[in-house]
Amino acid sequence: MDERYSEHDRARVVHEPPKRVSAPERTPFERDRARVVHAASTRRLAAKTQVVGPQSDDFVRNRLTHSLEVAQIARDLSRALGSLPDLAETAALAHDLGHPPFGHNGENVLDELSSGIGGFEGNAQTLRILTRLEAKTFDDDGHSVGLNLTRATLDACTKYPWRRAEPGTKFGVYDDDLPVFTWLREGAPGERKCVEAQIMDLADDVAYSVHDVEDGVVNGEIDLTRLDRAAVAETVRDAYLPDATHDQLGVAFDELASVGSWPAVPYDESRRSLAALKNLTSDLIGRFCGAV
Repeated sequence: MDERYSEHDRARVVHEPPKRVSAPERTPFERDRARVVHAASTRRLAAKTQVVGPQSDDFVRNRLTHSLEVAQIARDLSRALGSLPDLAETAALAHDLGHPPFGHNGENVLDELSSGIGGFEGNAQTLRILTRLEAKTFDDDGHSVGLNLTRATLDACTKYPWRRAEPGTKFGVYDDDLPVFTWLREGAPGERKCVEAQIMDLADDVAYSVHDVEDGVVNGEIDLTRLDRAAVAETVRDAYLPDATHDQLGVAFDELASVGSWPAVPYDESRRSLAALKNLTSDLIGRFCGAV
């Protein structure tokens, strides 16, 4: 048993004795990972779009394939940073369970429709799925406790460990789910995310930043050989870094374009061109993860 995680971390809402089987006994966190993998809500991710519609091309990603890629990145980051890979991987597998079809547009519509009863937020919905909606375990009163995951796993899955502050803001728990949220955050310092949740969040950023570009290239919507430096800089300032200077963004652009696999010719749908694009994807993920 990993000594970095205590009995408090391994606790479940409903106590479960260790299962004795012929194969080597799994750790509580390995059992958590298996439960998320086998959950119905995980399978439903295959029908949810990432960026490009799933009907457009069998190459482009859906929410399930995206989650698998985030999980792989999270596992590698976790190992490098000294946390437990099983926890970070499970959090990554679960991170989009509560997000509806049509991405953030779908989330905004559901939030508006449910504004009178607390609103909707994909991350709060993930917690509800894991702790109530998935049919796996019931308490002595006959109430569903969802997958009955360990406290550490649930905490790792909590990207925003706080209640809603005001309409339009991100949050991680509906008021109706405060009892289990209070239980899983017992002993946690304020609203600080645990390290596995931070790893999951970063792995998600790395994955979609690179893979969404790859999908855009394959779908004919992006040509990396024709990027306009000034337009890219303006977009970055408008959306992410309003205080970044022209020189800083120019250096960042040059560093990306200097990656050895950066394309010199447009993507032409050939197998060689696809292989070159996959090499670029790998190099960029390695660059972003290596920066950690």
